[in-house]
Amino acid sequence: MTIFFFCLLGPALFAQYVPNSNQGFQFAPSFNPAFSGREGYGDLKFSYRYQWAGFGGDAPKFVNLSYNFRVKEPLDLTLHSLRTTSTASQQKKDNIPTVKKLIMGLGGNLFHEKVGPINRLGGGINYAVHYPINNKLWVSGGLGVMLDNTKIADDLYFGVGGVDPDPFYVSLVNNGANHTELNVRAGVLLYSPKFYVGLCYLPIVNSSIKNAGFDVGKAFYKASIQAGFVFPATSTIDIKPSILALWQLSNKFSVDYNVKMYVQDKIWFGVTYRDIESFVGILGFNVNDLLSASYFYEVSASGVQQFSDGSHELVLSVRLNNFKRLSQQTW
Repeated sequence: MTIFFFCLLGPALFAQYVPNSNQGFQFAPSFNPAFSGREGYGDLKFSYRYQWAGFGGDAPKFVNLSYNFRVKEPLDLTLHSLRTTSTASQQKKDNIPTVKKLIMGLGGNLFHEKVGPINRLGGGINYAVHYPINNKLWVSGGLGVMLDNTKIADDLYFGVGGVDPDPFYVSLVNNGANHTELNVRAGVLLYSPKFYVGLCYLPIVNSSIKNAGFDVGKAFYKASIQAGFVFPATSTIDIKPSILALWQLSNKFSVDYNVKMYVQDKIWFGVTYRDIESFVGILGFNVNDLLSASYFYEVSASGVQQFSDGSHELVLSVRLNNFKRLSQQTW
């Protein structure tokens, strides 16, 4: 079983961190730091993913914790002013210097992955500056720094009873199986209340701080692309398609295609197709202005369906300091 994990999950050993999640739109700043500070409140998220339940006790498990907030809000002269006409309000906004309209976002995330004998623990910080092109269109740029440690259990045995261990196992024991990696990524984002398009280049810096004796730190993805739109279907229903594409070093793309329906901005559901041949069902709801929750279930259409079916993921969100009672811009 252990050897099967190494064969099946080999790319995971060679990839700078991106969240293993069916809800990439929930953890957008972890893919592209330019999203940090996009929301007008403190955005706290926790996710737990139990993948490929057919593996039983060896099934991969992933935990993500993220928090993003604004360290600088745009100046709004109308927020505490007396009632004015819409024309006067707009004039006040137009007279605000651009530098006063800038948004600065800061965020961080912690993660833990357990894949058979492989343990991965790490975290990072993101910083972004948002510049208003006009009252509805913004552009932002961000930088993220990530540190992660990959450790392989030292009690593995790849041999068969009565036979000497595999040479790879001997190498792990002799050279160590503990690897620490530092990587830096940068991204840009263009967005409005109706759409977003973002690009992030991942391995600006990809450096081994502690070498495990084998190459677990080699970059596997070189960029990520995110895009989403909002189409009002009725006065109470919005349709929100989006994509998340990981651009691999081989110049191939791994793409998630999503479409979600929001009903009165309270309940939402949808489906994701992952071009690794799997389908994901989505169900979520906003409890109130503070709390929301969502659940995803993944079904594989590939040849490993016997083992890969039964992937579950739960995301809990808390909107802190949400004085304007805003909803999440998940598009």
